[in-house]
Formats: sequence, C-alpha cells, structure tokens
Amino acid sequence: MSVTIERQPDHGKLVGMSVVLLRDDLETAARTIRELGFDALEVHGSHITPGMPGVTVYDAHAAAAGELIRRTGLAVSTLNVVGDSSFQPFDGPDALLSTAAAMGRHLLLAAALGSPRILIWEGRVANAADVPGALQKLREVIERARDAAGITEPPRISIELHPFTFGLAHRCLPELAETLRSVGGAGICFDFCHFAVALGRDLLSAIDDDVLDAIDHVHYSDSDCVTSELHFPPGDGVLDLDAIGSRLAGRAIATSWDLFGWPAPRTAIADRFDHYRGFVERHAASTATIASTAP
Repeated sequence: MSVTIERQPDHGKLVGMSVVLLRDDLETAARTIRELGFDALEVHGSHITPGMPGVTVYDAHAAAAGELIRRTGLAVSTLNVVGDSSFQPFDGPDALLSTAAAMGRHLLLAAALGSPRILIWEGRVANAADVPGALQKLREVIERARDAAGITEPPRISIELHPFTFGLAHRCLPELAETLRSVGGAGICFDFCHFAVALGRDLLSAIDDDVLDAIDHVHYSDSDCVTSELHFPPGDGVLDLDAIGSRLAGRAIATSWDLFGWPAPRTAIADRFDHYRGFVERHAASTATIASTAP
C-alpha cells in the first residue's frame, strides 16, 4: 500500500507539551519548554484561557497566546482540547449540535493561535453495538464543526484515542480510520501510552496499513502497558520504541513528547532528551529518504 499524507508543518521539530506544566501559566510553561531544548509547543486549551472560570475565550486571547509562544522562540504546534466538557456528541441531537458548535470554536481558536491542528478524543460508548452509530455521529460532528467555523482551510482534527474511548475500548481502529479518511482533514493521534495500555506490548499488531494511513500525529512516551494516563520517560517502560519508529518511518507527521502524569517531567526531559531527539531525527531522516527515492 502506498502511504500518502500531507506534510505536517511541525514535522521534524522537537515538540514539548504544555499539558505537563499545567500548574504554570503560559509564559512560564513556554519559557520552560524552550529552555529545556524544544523548538515547538503543543498548547493545552486551559493555557489560553483568561484564568477565571466562566470568562469567555475569544480569538484575540488565542492570537495573543500564539504571539507569546513565538516570541519565546517556539513554533506553535497542536491546540490540545482533549476531554473538553463540551464534547458530548452521543447524548442526543441537541448535544451533537452543541458539540459541533464548540468544536467549531476550537478550530477558530487554533487558527488564531497559529496551530495546524486541534486534538480531541472520539468519546465513549458503552457497547460495541453502538460503534457504527458513534462513527456516523463523529463524522457528522466534524463536518458540522467545520461549517460552524467557516474557515476556508481549517486546522486538521486529530483524535487522541484512550484506553476507555471507543476506538481502543471496542477495538474498532480500522473502522475509525476509514471514517476519518472519508471525512478528510482528520486523523488518529498515535499515543504510545494509550495504545500500550489498551493493547499491550504487541500494540503494533493492531496497526495495519489502513490504520497507519490515518495516523497524522504522534505522542511519544514509554509505558508499563498497565497504568492508564501515566506516560513514562523512554527506557522506564517496556515498549520497543525503535520498532514503533520503524513502523512510522516515512510519514511526515509531528511527534510531541508526552509526559502527562509523570511526577517529574522537567527531570525526565533533562535526563532523556537524547532519546527523544534521536527518535525525531531518525523519523525525519526516514521521511527524507523515502521522499528522495519516490518515483
């Protein structure tokens, strides 16, 4: 199968995540990420809010946040709004419409921020029998969100699967991949921890070429394959990160270093940065090699 996906603008960059520094304000988080050696930032949605519950977030807030990040010396990567309370597309027609409206706002905020994508999750459904309907609603909510945003070229929508969201919980990766390809401009975020907890050390067996073709973003970490939401530093878990890298070779997508849940992210980054940098550099080199040999 010939793998094709649009080149991601933050491909090959060292991408830190503000989600691991949620106790810091955006100024401090961006400065810390830059000082630790990263050159791009994946921004958690809470970091562009005014800091007081109930205060509306406008495009101008996101634009100011993007300017701050760039002045710090970082490129803007993903706007991460995974788990936002507005995402309830399976609770009836009104909930689907309100979810689409909120997602449309996130697309507008990402555009103002200067982010090439938003990151969401696909949601939870109780039974495997509910998956076909959930896929249909997911497609509809994405389409309606783009219409609501009204942007000619909206940011991509990447879906970060979790062990408890329906893509992994009900083992429907091929069906989810097909839905996202069919809607266009959307794909799967391959979070190593989440896939490992859901599928075990043999997680690559679930990623056939069709699923691989839908992956448009990566969250890099190690895992013990047991503890949900704890992203281990490379070498502290049991994953074969080199094998994962080989499976992703040639895909021009961004790789954020995810240490969500790890109690000492600054220490882990300082101690293991060479592992992450090497992974990103090998991936970028594999993409350049494939591009140079393509007919």
